[in-house]
Amino acid sequence: MSRNPSFTFKSTPKGWLVHVPASLSDTGKLSRRYFATRDGAKKFAKKLRSGYKADGEKASVLPPRMADDAAAATKMLKGTGLTLRDAAREVAAALAILGEAGSIQEAVLAHRARHDARLASKPLGEAIEIYMASRVKLRPSTKKSYESTLVKLLEPLHARMVADIKVLDIETRLKGRGDTSRATHIRNLRAFWRWAAKMPREWALDKALEALEYPRLSDENDIEILNAGQVKALLQAAELHSPAAAASYAISVFAGIRMNELPKLVWGDISEESIELDKRVTKKALRRNTPLCPTLKAWLVNTRGDAKDTDPIVPKNWVEVSKLVRRRAGWNIVARLAPDEVLKVAPSLGKWKANAPSHTCASVQVAIGTSLKELIFSFGHSGGVELLRRHYVRRLAKKEALAILAIGPNGSKIEVA
Repeated sequence: MSRNPSFTFKSTPKGWLVHVPASLSDTGKLSRRYFATRDGAKKFAKKLRSGYKADGEKASVLPPRMADDAAAATKMLKGTGLTLRDAAREVAAALAILGEAGSIQEAVLAHRARHDARLASKPLGEAIEIYMASRVKLRPSTKKSYESTLVKLLEPLHARMVADIKVLDIETRLKGRGDTSRATHIRNLRAFWRWAAKMPREWALDKALEALEYPRLSDENDIEILNAGQVKALLQAAELHSPAAAASYAISVFAGIRMNELPKLVWGDISEESIELDKRVTKKALRRNTPLCPTLKAWLVNTRGDAKDTDPIVPKNWVEVSKLVRRRAGWNIVARLAPDEVLKVAPSLGKWKANAPSHTCASVQVAIGTSLKELIFSFGHSGGVELLRRHYVRRLAKKEALAILAIGPNGSKIEVA
């Protein structure tokens, strides 16, 4: 009589290891699962133990006729590598495909494609490890996003074969996620599935996740701009910290540079008339060239000092410095660097909206008459004229736009036409 599996877990150089017995493995063979934390391995082992016990209880009460069928089916499957559960899954899938297909021939072809994909497939966790190892050139932020989706979100599915995972499985994991989070996860998932479906892998069907729907994110409420008073408060707070902080926020407000692009800029990217953003800097790795308005020129002259062309524009510890600047200006931001005199003043401007300075820049330019086509190359909007028109036209009065452009360094006023 075979010994019952113990479902223990242990630490290894590759992480915390849990052995998955053949009876509970999607491959029908003993497999290994690795976890980054002890708690993750313990939780998975407990789940396996419960599943094994439940399966045993169900098996012990099988009617004689069903037990005979199971024995006969097991004999028929000998040498195929398939378990009874695998065979049942294949039959269910075939029936589902037949119900959706226009003809029996289409059903057979669709089922054969799925069957072949499953035979060539790998456990999701193993496929993800290979995928992440192949993405050595990812930006740190992109890698972190992929890990959030593939490693954390999909962890309960890691033991299953990639070819067996359906839209319903993914929807269950996405349930309750916000629109932005859902959209990010879907983008990451589709990128991974396309990779898994390509030769020589062919571990999944390319269109398996086609039914996943992106949430509608292009609402005007997603775009927030600053008024002249808020811009002035922001830049004055930046000046109180350092010339580098003032230059950084001035570039964002008056040139539309996104907050995640600022840390990649060096002073050498700025010429007398424009800021050159190559694929090293831009959001979508596309070149942009943004002209300098008179207001920004004044701020740059006042803040550069003796900085070299190779020096970064943002100050050290920019993430925390930027939070301090916004908290000092009046936004409700948790800022670890904020001194007591700043924390004593209650924030009056509410929550900060991401990329408000760059959105403000676009709105200002539209308000003073800059054509939408001129702005496309400067701001890099993939949606083109229609996106700019939808989000920025008539969002700011010309008088307010001119008031923003008049805000100079050290309380000075810039003359604008």
